Amino acid sequence: MARRVRVGVVGLGQWGRHHARIYAGLPEAELVGVADLNKAELRGFVNRYRTAGFTDYRDLLGKVDAVSIAAPTALHHEIARAFLTAGVHVLVEKPMTTTVGEAEELVALAERRDLVLVVGHVERFKPAVRRLMEMTRDPLFIQSRRVRPYDRTRVMDVGVVMDLMIHDIDIVLSLAGGRVVDIGGLGVNIHNSHEDLAVAHLKFSSGCVAWLLASRVSADKVAEIEVTTGDRVIRLDYQKQQIALHPFGGEIEQMVIKGDEPLRAELRHFVNCVQGLELPLVRGEDGLRALEVALRLVEVMSVVTPGVRV
Repeated sequence: MARRVRVGVVGLGQWGRHHARIYAGLPEAELVGVADLNKAELRGFVNRYRTAGFTDYRDLLGKVDAVSIAAPTALHHEIARAFLTAGVHVLVEKPMTTTVGEAEELVALAERRDLVLVVGHVERFKPAVRRLMEMTRDPLFIQSRRVRPYDRTRVMDVGVVMDLMIHDIDIVLSLAGGRVVDIGGLGVNIHNSHEDLAVAHLKFSSGCVAWLLASRVSADKVAEIEVTTGDRVIRLDYQKQQIALHPFGGEIEQMVIKGDEPLRAELRHFVNCVQGLELPLVRGEDGLRALEVALRLVEVMSVVTPGVRV
């Protein structure tokens, strides 16, 4: 049996706290420390999980084999580079960095040091998403919708494209095949200097066309994707983990595909990759590709502020 992997978590916000919770319960891992600037938050995690706490992430260096980075996006590159340079395997939350150059540097560093670098596109670890990918061949049209209500406690250091839509960009890139040959979109500012709502269209060299919508100012929480092929439409509800098959001229088939908590599956997979038991499902290169498309969209899309006359 492989020895337990010593892990740490940097950033104990809305998502990082779940990394700590899950690592503390994984038999394959030992949560040896967490890092966050909030001392009160830190004390709570230290007491709850009987682990070490640090206000400086660098204090984890030399103590861990692997680390989850769930700090604000602007800090991802600095923190990930420090751990990779020290020989530590890294899971960095999406988006992996703020620029393509930073992401390319991390990918190259991980390859040079022969380290695992994975990006936290957690949707890939939902069994229904894996089933969708198995079922999809030569898609013609893909449309996705990911919306949620406004949450003033949520970190808004990036716009909705980098915050939410990047999940769907990653999935669409995996399904469509080929390279992106045309991209455009519209963003809307509501509460922030970054866009809170965005609509995008992508055209691929394979001939596939994709339409994506993301919002963090909606009345409801919805996450769904629909794939049209030559003979049917496949619809996936991410939240219900339900797939509906609509054959052209046939009867509709419904299936519910349940599995482990997606983040738990992702973190267990990361630990197994560190132990050499599995190959990464979402490599640094995959995170880089999604980031490239997301940043390109942000660059080319028009952004408007409602109520401002032009």
